[in-house]
Amino acid sequence: MNELAEVVLNAIRTRRVSRTFTQQPIRDADVRTLLDAARWAPSGGNRRIHILVVVRDPGMVRLIKAFSPGMHGLPTGLVVVCTDFQRAARQAVQLELQTTRWIDVGTMAMNMMLAAHALGLGSCPLTSFSRTAISVLLELPKTVFPEFVLQVGHPAGVAAPNRRARFSIDDITYWERYGEAGPGPE
Repeated sequence: MNELAEVVLNAIRTRRVSRTFTQQPIRDADVRTLLDAARWAPSGGNRRIHILVVVRDPGMVRLIKAFSPGMHGLPTGLVVVCTDFQRAARQAVQLELQTTRWIDVGTMAMNMMLAAHALGLGSCPLTSFSRTAISVLLELPKTVFPEFVLQVGHPAGVAAPNRRARFSIDDITYWERYGEAGPGPE
């Protein structure tokens, strides 16, 4: 395995979700790095129908938390990934028929989470929130819909290890067709 593969795979294996954060602010340069990582995520047809809203004001973060049952800690930053319906219309994306919008949200999120990990920051995905409340709080136009929130900050302590065993590759993989065992260990 080459050096780049080792670095990338190590980052994937060691990244953890942080649910508690210190109140140390995130540096502007680090926020921009996260946004740049999101910008480089793959996008269905390279159509780029999403926008990002960064929230770092502690009062606004607390307000958003009040409408987000999935937010357990208090991060010092949020990145809200939104679908821009006008951009989608201009790009001829049929949102009611195509699911690429959610895949694109996921690739942006994963890129930002890996970048946060590389910067020594913690992150946690948030999907349990009131989209209506977030839209109002962030003064989003009616054509912009919040899909996902990434909580970011300096982790408070080390994330507890997952007590559940990880699935092996063989536990989740079939080869060529459903039910067919794979070639086994190398």
